[in-house]
Amino acid sequence: MSQATLLFVDHDPAASAPLAGALPAGVRLVHCTGYDQARKLLQGKHGVAVAVLELGLDGADAFALLEELQQHSPSTVRMVLTSSGSQADAVAAINRGRVWRYLARPCPPRELAGHLAEALRAHAADVQERKGARQRLLGGVKVLVDILELVNPEALDYSRRIRERVLATGRLLNVQPLSRLELAVILSHVGCLALPGEIVAKMNTGQALTPEEQQIFGMHPSIAASLLNNIDTLAPVARIILHQSAPLHDGQPLESRIIKVALDVGRLENRGADAVKVLESMRGKARAYDQTVVEAMLRAVYRPEPVPVRRVGLAELREGMVMAEDMVNADGVKLLLRGQRLSAASLARLAAFPETLGLHGPFLVLAPEAGAGGGQGQDQG
Repeated sequence: MSQATLLFVDHDPAASAPLAGALPAGVRLVHCTGYDQARKLLQGKHGVAVAVLELGLDGADAFALLEELQQHSPSTVRMVLTSSGSQADAVAAINRGRVWRYLARPCPPRELAGHLAEALRAHAADVQERKGARQRLLGGVKVLVDILELVNPEALDYSRRIRERVLATGRLLNVQPLSRLELAVILSHVGCLALPGEIVAKMNTGQALTPEEQQIFGMHPSIAASLLNNIDTLAPVARIILHQSAPLHDGQPLESRIIKVALDVGRLENRGADAVKVLESMRGKARAYDQTVVEAMLRAVYRPEPVPVRRVGLAELREGMVMAEDMVNADGVKLLLRGQRLSAASLARLAAFPETLGLHGPFLVLAPEAGAGGGQGQDQG
């Protein structure tokens, strides 16, 4: 179990000394004598389980630090200490910083230690609940991705192609949390579940769409947003996807702007254009593209060295392998696309209906991935 950190912010360096022997085993006590010192600690990689702040240090605003904690470390249990006994301070602390408990000084060490032990238990329970909620969320996302793969693999392939470029740009622009951007790009084309597969296939291969087809394809972000808004935790992701193809405007999330640039670059790449040249042509088009995003994506674009490939039979295919060419059945139907990472769902489908699907190997896969056994292939890469 990882060590829990208790942050104690008080003007008196000795104020936390009585707590050293009264805290549960495995708790790391860190004392700061000012808010700036506490901020430096929080900017590092120190996960804080409980934060106890003395109000009014040097006339500085403790509430600003409490709000920062609430925003950037929501699982941290926040407590305040004050010797003023001011009711106004208590109300402000609770309303502005979402404080778990307000304590008046003097607070006997044993009583304070009891409050802290309770706060640590509350933190552990909150972390466990957040972990469970994240696992449930990821499970739901995987179901959507697996369904999209079965119904409309071309749409999934489109989001897969831009994923690494989008995430690399997000890292350069310090997008937080990056996991939200990752979910948005993974689910960026889930709205294509409701679209005819041939339209998505034409878009994916760079073929021109008729005006009617363009109108139909343009509906998929709003379809995705409507679908994802049914899951509360995915509402921010839904908003990103809703705006990912919209004209540039002030209310557009940064994540949407990143995906928009990546999508437009990807569409031109499908027609044979060079990504770097496309991005360079976007310079100066400030009305169409966020120039900060364009410059960041230019830095993120790379040309990987050619990867060796090998041929394998149907029985040798494993979760995590990457297709080096389209898998086409006897009727010319594409079952898996070039660049697609094999998931457990796709392997199960291939194994269950080899004759019905008309499979004739061997199949070309990327050699570095050929030995990858199950575990990582969630068909999101």
